[in-house]
Amino acid sequence: MKHTTLVFLALVIIGAVICAAGCISPASENLKGNWVLIGSGSDDKPSTGIITLNITDSNISGNSGVNTYFGSATVGSDGKLIISDLGSTKMAGPANLMMQEQEYYNALKNVTGCKIIDGNLVMTDSNGKTLLTFADAATIPTGSWILENNTAVTINFLSDGTVNGRAPVNSYFGTYTFSGNNGLAFSGIGSTLIAGEEQPMLEESAFFAALNNVSGYKLDNGTLLLTDNGGNVILTFKETPAIVGKWLLASDKNVTVIFNADGSLGGQAPVNVYGGSYTATNTTLSIGDDIISTMMAGTEEQMQAESAFFSGLKDAAGYSIIDSNLIITDKDGKQLLIFVPA
Repeated sequence: MKHTTLVFLALVIIGAVICAAGCISPASENLKGNWVLIGSGSDDKPSTGIITLNITDSNISGNSGVNTYFGSATVGSDGKLIISDLGSTKMAGPANLMMQEQEYYNALKNVTGCKIIDGNLVMTDSNGKTLLTFADAATIPTGSWILENNTAVTINFLSDGTVNGRAPVNSYFGTYTFSGNNGLAFSGIGSTLIAGEEQPMLEESAFFAALNNVSGYKLDNGTLLLTDNGGNVILTFKETPAIVGKWLLASDKNVTVIFNADGSLGGQAPVNVYGGSYTATNTTLSIGDDIISTMMAGTEEQMQAESAFFSGLKDAAGYSIIDSNLIITDKDGKQLLIFVPA
């Protein structure tokens, strides 16, 4: 009971009841699903970071930049959406994100109509003025991506509006904004200052120059195409497989595996430290023949466990992520190894 009370204390009610917030659309089914804010106001002012909206038959929810929010919603067969009891968690964040968040909540309160235009959800006030414009979340590049012609180069879109990644030599960082009509812009790109060989440094300069010239994007079957203001593709990224990251063996959390975005892997076996390479798609996994490890000896039981662990990695042919757990399988779909997130 005490825990429940604390949870309720952590919530702030944005509006007691917002029965006036209504939304009319030609087809109510078009409203349901996951959306990402790409513009505010009639001038489609881009937002910093990712603001999301999920609409179901009876609720709305999402992330507003700092806090998560929620509310009751009724989507009728006539396409009408009624929002009430809008509230959020009460976390503090950077001043600019807190201000943007409050502006977003205020806009939600004033919504009285909406329409679907070119696949985007446009919410308007009683005068027909555009308040908020959302794109289908499936059309927005989020998460981590790998450069197609150089898997050591990555880009990560974080929900707070920052971007980072790995260039040919240095790590880099900056900010990004999405806008209408698949607009995308990077700003404040900076990096570490490690010196490398001439060719990688030339490639890095070309990569940063391309990033600064990006003005749009296209998504095509797991491929992210970054374009300049003429619509020309200047960078091509592939979606990072979900397997990338650090995992702990479910049966012995001292045993780890780290799948890096560049195709390398490593970790701690029951006794020795190991490393190697792998290739993966969204469902397939193949561990390279180059697995090497230190040569420390353990007890007989530890060495048997290590042999079984390496055997499981060697026989890997596929994987799935179920309830956040990584399940590695052989070519017949038999479970070999089960990991949990680190």
